[in-house]
Amino acid sequence: MSIDQLKSLASLKLGFARSNQFLVELPTDFSDGGGILGGLANFLGGSNLNLLCSRASLPGKQILTTEREIGMTREKIAYGYASEDVSMTFYAMNDYGIMKYFDQWRARTVNEETHEAKYKKDYVRPIKIHQLRKPILNKGVSAGPIRVNIGLGQGTVYSVELIDAFPTTVSSIELNNELDGLVEINVQISYTNWRTRSDSQGFISANVGLGNLFG
Repeated sequence: MSIDQLKSLASLKLGFARSNQFLVELPTDFSDGGGILGGLANFLGGSNLNLLCSRASLPGKQILTTEREIGMTREKIAYGYASEDVSMTFYAMNDYGIMKYFDQWRARTVNEETHEAKYKKDYVRPIKIHQLRKPILNKGVSAGPIRVNIGLGQGTVYSVELIDAFPTTVSSIELNNELDGLVEINVQISYTNWRTRSDSQGFISANVGLGNLFG
């Protein structure tokens, strides 16, 4: 393939997918007696939870096979599937809100004082992960204190939903003497299965905001 062919293909397909263009939707609805966790989720807000996510992975799936022999021929046949856990990394703010969020979610799974496990339906929630497309054009227009941002060509490329997901591991946090070091929290998410979604942010987006009214 020539360079011109590659450029033409990239233009036709709206460019290459970027690993830093993603969106994670963590659960914020714990209305069934969510208590502290529900309050933390509402306080952090879905958009803030996504902003703090620095790394995430789209899940894979392996087809499990076994071998069978027919005469002198040996072949593989499928008998099931397996999915591995998803890892996410978050930046911690000075209120450690994201850490408290996962602490409380973990507490809904197992009561560490009574050593009792909760019912699965009480702690599992769906999690969505979106691969986004970088806008072809991002234009801002101002009229006095009002600013309109218009994005063309953005949207969702690929979306998955983790079914019955919950955090199974919150890794230890490394502290050190680096002057500009940031605290990161790594979380391992387990789930029953995953499926693709047709969710989309749209090819064209527009948002309106107010600038500095008092100059």
